[in-house]
Amino acid sequence: MRFAFALVALSLALGACSAEPPAAKPVAKALPDAPPPPPMPDEGGACAADVRLCADGSYVSRTGVACAFAACPGAGAK
Repeated sequence: MRFAFALVALSLALGACSAEPPAAKPVAKALPDAPPPPPMPDEGGACAADVRLCADGSYVSRTGVACAFAACPGAGAK
């Protein structure tokens, strides 16, 4: 009886070792080329939110297409 048990155990152990290796993972297909991004508009962007302190204590922000600081009030009148 022991011999039969040992023979069954040995058969199972050898059968497990001789099993076929797992199948290789399938190779992922390459994605198609993406279309180019849309062109950026020349105008209409946002300016930075910083401000400039003027001599009279007021502040001016950036304006226009070039995002330049606006003139301080009274800066041209001397």
